[in-house]
Amino acid sequence: MNSDKKIAIWGTGSLCERYLEATQSLTQVVCFIDSNNAGEFKQKPVIVPAQIAQQDIDSIIICSTFIDEIVPVCLKSGFAAAQIKIAQARSLSTIPLVEYEEIDGIGLYYLPWKQQQEQIDFSLSGDIVFPDVYKEIAKSVAYVHVSAVEGDFAEFGTCTGYTASLIAHSLDYYSNYLSEFHSQHNIKPRELCLFDSFQGFPASTMEEDLASPHVASGAWGEGTAKGLSANALKQLCGQFLNEERINIYEGWYKDTLSTIEPERKFGFVHLDCDLYESTYDVLYHLFANNHVSEGAKLLFDNWYCNRASKAFGEQKAWQDIIQQFNIECTHIGMYAAVGHKVIIHSYSKK
Repeated sequence: MNSDKKIAIWGTGSLCERYLEATQSLTQVVCFIDSNNAGEFKQKPVIVPAQIAQQDIDSIIICSTFIDEIVPVCLKSGFAAAQIKIAQARSLSTIPLVEYEEIDGIGLYYLPWKQQQEQIDFSLSGDIVFPDVYKEIAKSVAYVHVSAVEGDFAEFGTCTGYTASLIAHSLDYYSNYLSEFHSQHNIKPRELCLFDSFQGFPASTMEEDLASPHVASGAWGEGTAKGLSANALKQLCGQFLNEERINIYEGWYKDTLSTIEPERKFGFVHLDCDLYESTYDVLYHLFANNHVSEGAKLLFDNWYCNRASKAFGEQKAWQDIIQQFNIECTHIGMYAAVGHKVIIHSYSKK
């Protein structure tokens, strides 16, 4: 219901009918305005536009698609832009006129995404990946908990610690929020396992990497993408999750994968490995050793890099792995600019 005390509604057609039904605001309406329908509507007087200035009205709600013709009349009658609102044909919410803008060839137009302009500008200029990655990771952590997927959380490639810290925060939140639910499903407290060399990218040696545009250009050269140290990463994530639940696996994947406890399962895996060889090594070990739970969600951070070619990087590694382990999965689309997400249903164990 609108908070204004005395409302005039411009329009008496179907949009007005739907708006009144949805908002139940008729008691606040002192009159309706209509150029072609003077008299009475909903037991309220209907006035013509020339009579607007004579009424005791706090605000006008335009329930009409002819806003380009109506708004100038309202302004000329002495109403400020802040006193004029426009009912949306779909949502039936009212948007203040001040949120509309004049667009050449179209007229007055409301762009909902303008309310997120600052966030979008940051994404466009400062970082083409975030904040969509943040949203997807938080939703993925929620999915694992709500769907009672067994296992811990893993990230391969931690770099700045941005995503690792978000996983830690989300993991702590949902562990507490759904604690009773977890007890019903006999799910033990989940842990966070973070894997990184903490030395940046390794030197590429395989043709699948050497021929890829990102490696050939030097963008993914040896030592690039070096971020926080292992100690700094644990301290960062420890701000959000008890450090006893955080496990750091420091070193090259080929050396640390074998140290994963045989009984450990993962319900969530964030793969920020980028390179074909690194991604393949991780996936092969996880599936070969039955570390991936039924229903586990895998997020590939750079799936569509290298011109989205299936011949390189994470896509190539996944194609090779899925055939070896007869993996049944659901591809659930992109996340952020270049990421991809998959849910695992079953696979053949070695």
